[in-house]
Amino acid sequence: MNENVLDKSGISVLERGQGESFWLMGDFYAIKTTSAQTGGAYSIVEIESFPGNGPPMHIHRREDECFYVVEGAFSVIVGDRIYDVADGDYVRVPRDTPHTYKNVGAVPGRILVVLTPGGLERMWAGLGQPGRLNEKPRIEDDTVLPRLLTLAPDFGLEICT
Repeated sequence: MNENVLDKSGISVLERGQGESFWLMGDFYAIKTTSAQTGGAYSIVEIESFPGNGPPMHIHRREDECFYVVEGAFSVIVGDRIYDVADGDYVRVPRDTPHTYKNVGAVPGRILVVLTPGGLERMWAGLGQPGRLNEKPRIEDDTVLPRLLTLAPDFGLEICT
């Protein structure tokens, strides 16, 4: 199956790894639903996270963030609590709550991230290197973290250092 918009109603059908896709901080992101498609209500992003990877501790000031583990083993740190989650588990993190996740498995894991309201996916896409799931970037981008720290406040995101 190829990426499909079935009609003008906005229905879309996407396979694994399809959608606007890019590599960011060693992981593969595919935007499944953009905030533009939902009138800003939410966005959904599929992340293929590799062992040991995860974002820095951060706080969303504008959106709640939900994680649904499709496959793999992750630790989700929310404040000072650690939740070990795996296939089929779900975590909701309310806005203004420090959190992060890490792939603690020996193999890549996949999570669906739902952001409500949507919009933060635009920052991720702007920071990432366009690509496909089976084609990692040839060069690691050492500018990502400094650019993230610069852009974060514009998106209501606080990186905890």
